[in-house]
Amino acid sequence: MIYHNKRNIAILLAAYNAEKYLSEQIDSIIQQTFTNWTLYIRNDGSTDDTQKIISDYCLRYPDQIFEIDKGGYNLGCRNNFFKLLEVVESDYYMFCDADDVWLRNKVEISYERITLLECSNSKMPILAHTDAIICNSDLETISDSFWHSTGLKPEKLTSFNYICVCCTVGGAKSIFNKKVKELIFPLADNDFMFDYWIAMNVAKYGIISVIDIPLIKYRQHANNLLGVTYGNKNSIFSKLKLIKNLLSQYKSESDKLKTIGYGGFVKYLFYKLLVIVKTRFNLL
Repeated sequence: MIYHNKRNIAILLAAYNAEKYLSEQIDSIIQQTFTNWTLYIRNDGSTDDTQKIISDYCLRYPDQIFEIDKGGYNLGCRNNFFKLLEVVESDYYMFCDADDVWLRNKVEISYERITLLECSNSKMPILAHTDAIICNSDLETISDSFWHSTGLKPEKLTSFNYICVCCTVGGAKSIFNKKVKELIFPLADNDFMFDYWIAMNVAKYGIISVIDIPLIKYRQHANNLLGVTYGNKNSIFSKLKLIKNLLSQYKSESDKLKTIGYGGFVKYLFYKLLVIVKTRFNLL
């Protein structure tokens, strides 16, 4: 079944075992200053009360919130988002994680940016993305700006060569037009993460625009936080082992990118090191 969105923006929310935070996220969408959107949700085979929460919101907002593929199989994060994108036809799209919280003007500012870009680039695939406030699981602020805390300047990293080795584009921080969907479907046979795959294609064939404002509270769960290393982990042997593992990871990533025409390992390593050095010494 294909869903034809009658409003400007289709917000695509992929949910899996999201009962703890889902209501808070949906409420933040409902409270947006820009209201010309439709929310489409797909439950990816959850085993908790996610389905109950989704059904409740669909009943409360029958004209603006819809569930697709009810009772469908578990597809995993990547294919859950791509399934949503595949069956919804809209002028503009925004991906949505189930555990974040959107600031009230996220949709308004994002929509203003992409429509402004389209005034002089009406036939181009366009994606605009924002910064994020990093929070812990209780939504307490860890960093007011993800980009500033990491030293990244995404406006300097929008080319295909850079995006492939340092993708600053997060799915839940983006808005893109239907030209982007036309660009990536039918999907290629690979396992690149959904937002990474879209960003690479737009960087190569379209326009990526940076909105240097945090418009989302990104919930960083405790088991994903980077900690300080102690003891033997700081030994020379451990550091050399880390470098070896890192180079192995880079080689694997390079081999995957080579399948889409990026180039060899030397090119990958050049741009990867360029980003690392420029970020480390604030040269971007």
